[in-house]
Amino acid sequence: MPTLYLHVGLHKTGTTTLQKTLHDNQDALARQGVLYPHTGLSQKPANWGHHELSYALRKRETAQEMWTALRREAEAASKPKLVVSSEEFSLLPGAGLPGAEPFKLIAKVFEGYEIRLICYLRPQADLIASLYNHNVKSVGEQSGIMEFIARVAPRLEYHNYLNVAALGLGGAKTIIVRRYQKAHMTDGDIVSDMAEVIGVDASDFRRPKAPLNSGLTAEGMAHMLEANRRHADNPTRLKIARKRILDQHLAPPFYRHELLPAEAQQLIESIYRYKNRHIARHYLGLDGELFPTQAGSEAERAV
Repeated sequence: MPTLYLHVGLHKTGTTTLQKTLHDNQDALARQGVLYPHTGLSQKPANWGHHELSYALRKRETAQEMWTALRREAEAASKPKLVVSSEEFSLLPGAGLPGAEPFKLIAKVFEGYEIRLICYLRPQADLIASLYNHNVKSVGEQSGIMEFIARVAPRLEYHNYLNVAALGLGGAKTIIVRRYQKAHMTDGDIVSDMAEVIGVDASDFRRPKAPLNSGLTAEGMAHMLEANRRHADNPTRLKIARKRILDQHLAPPFYRHELLPAEAQQLIESIYRYKNRHIARHYLGLDGELFPTQAGSEAERAV
C-alpha cells in the first residue's frame, strides 16, 4: 500500500529550508521511491511547498479538484511514497470546510493509501517569539508582543489541531509528532529528521548553502519595529530601511532572545503544560513533559 506523507509544519519549524531541499532533490527522491509532486506547488518566488493544496481546502469544490489532480499525478508516477509539504495546512480548518472536513476529504481522495500527517512542534512561548520576529521582519508588524499574542493564541492549541486531524484521517495512528528542538531531531537538523521519518537517505542531498527565512537579532528587531512604525505611510522609505536592517541584523538558526517578560513566559508554559502532556502521551507514548527542560530527562519514560 502506498503512503501519503502530509507535512503540515508548524510555521517557524524550518519549513522553508526543508521544502527547498525536497524541491531541489526531486530526482534523488524519485530514485528512492518518493514523489515530491508538482501539483499544488506555490508559484510565488522563494516558495517551494505545496501551499496551493492547502489553500484549495478552503472550499470543497476547489479541494476536490486539486486533490484529485494530485492523486492522478501520484498514480502516474507510481511511487510507493508521496510527500506533500506546506505549513499552511496547520491553519486548517476554515469556514468553507469546518472541523475535520478537510482531512476527511484528503482521506477520501486518497483511499487505498496509508496517510501519515507529520507535525513539528516547538514550545508555545518559543513559537510566539519566532512568529512575532517573523511578522516584524517580513509583514510590517507594528504592535507590541502582548497584543500580538492575543491575535495568534488559537495557533498555540496544538492538541486541538492534532485531535481534529486525527479524527478526519482515521485516528491517532495517522499522526506523527516531532519536536522542533535540536536535542530531539536527528543530527539536530530538520532535513535529516524528516528524511528519517519518511525513510530516505539524505546524505547526498543538495542543501541550501545558507539558512533560509532567518529571523532578526534583538537589536535588529528593535530597529525594524521602529522602522515599521515610523514609515508605515511611506512604503518606499520603509523598503529602504528594511533592506538596511536585514543586511546587518539577521540571526542564526535557533537564535533566541527574550521577547517575552519572564512572568508572561511562565504563564504561557503553565497554560499549555497539561495540554502538551496529553500530546506527549497520546501521540508519542511518553509519560511526562512534551518539552522537557533537558533532552533524555526522566520525564520521558516510554509508556
